[in-house]
Amino acid sequence: MGAENLIRRRIAWIYAMTAAGILLWLGAIVGAPWLWSRGLRGAGFLYACFAPVCHQIPERSFFISGFPMAVCARCFGIYAGFAGGLILYPFRRGFSRLRLPPLKALILVSAPIVLDTAANFLKIWDTRDVLRFLSGILWGTILPFYFITGLGELFALRSIQKAARSESDSDSSETREIPQ
Repeated sequence: MGAENLIRRRIAWIYAMTAAGILLWLGAIVGAPWLWSRGLRGAGFLYACFAPVCHQIPERSFFISGFPMAVCARCFGIYAGFAGGLILYPFRRGFSRLRLPPLKALILVSAPIVLDTAANFLKIWDTRDVLRFLSGILWGTILPFYFITGLGELFALRSIQKAARSESDSDSSETREIPQ
């Protein structure tokens, strides 16, 4: 199998697993309040799963059926943006390129969320949930381009190293005739 074909297959596999993961993640975020509103088991577990990654302050969260989502508006924006970036990924990058986007792009889309988060933390201003959500979407959209490409590069590098070791082992294991 050619190296380019191997890279393409690895990136496509990483993409598919990432897409499945973000769909489950988003489903759990919106599922927690839905379960809670119906008094069903599992809501507390889902909220507990998201506690390590989000402050879950109800005043900074969107509500579903009268209950806060499992993450705040900004975090939900990041995850929704990540899902949007995944949709764009094959059209912008395809599955054969391993070069990361320019760092300038990451800095540019990170500026609004960093500025807003810092200003809120320093109590310079208090942003509404919709703006928190939008800054999260903007930042989240670029993340798949780094995440998938980075993992693709890692796996491709490992595959190339493994193939090189295998080839090296086969060369050294060949029996050579010793002249007499």
